Amino acid sequence: MPLYDQVELLCQAINTQAQEEAEKISTQAQAEADRRQSDAEGRRQEVLAKTRAEVEAQAKLAARSRIDRAELESKRQISQTKETCLAEIFTQAQTRLQAWRDTPAYGDWLRAGLTAALGQLEGEQFRITANPEEARWLTPDLLGKVSRERACRLELVADPELTPGGFVVAQSDGRVRVDQTFQGLIDRRREALRAEIAGKLWGS
Repeated sequence: MPLYDQVELLCQAINTQAQEEAEKISTQAQAEADRRQSDAEGRRQEVLAKTRAEVEAQAKLAARSRIDRAELESKRQISQTKETCLAEIFTQAQTRLQAWRDTPAYGDWLRAGLTAALGQLEGEQFRITANPEEARWLTPDLLGKVSRERACRLELVADPELTPGGFVVAQSDGRVRVDQTFQGLIDRRREALRAEIAGKLWGS
């Protein structure tokens, strides 16, 4: 075979091999590109899913926080409304008690309350302290009747710092006293009265 033909065959073989190698490299490159693109898409989906989960979690936390704040505010307002209502009821009760002082029953209550209070004290001389307005009902006649029944001496002292309604009676040395003022009676039973009123109004 002539040298020329041999060279031609060699060139063709080289070209064929080069083309095959090029196609092989191209196929590998395409496969690698596809793999990388798939990996990148996978990472993108992973990041997207993670981001979405974080956003959803933050949104849930924010929503829960807003709900909790709303619930606390609602409870605060309900509690404040109840307290306002209870305060108004106590105010109305005080007003009615003050009005009750202008009825004949008030004088009878004073006499019975004074007799009962003296029964808790020892001695023969006692001091009765009351708002100056109470002199209208704690009259010398009433005090005289109680004194004779109890066989004791009673002294009435006016104290403008005491709220009208009722009285405070004490032994002559002042060591033991019984508070029978409207305010004192209410204060001693305030918590029980609050619970009773709340139970009737709200069932709790």
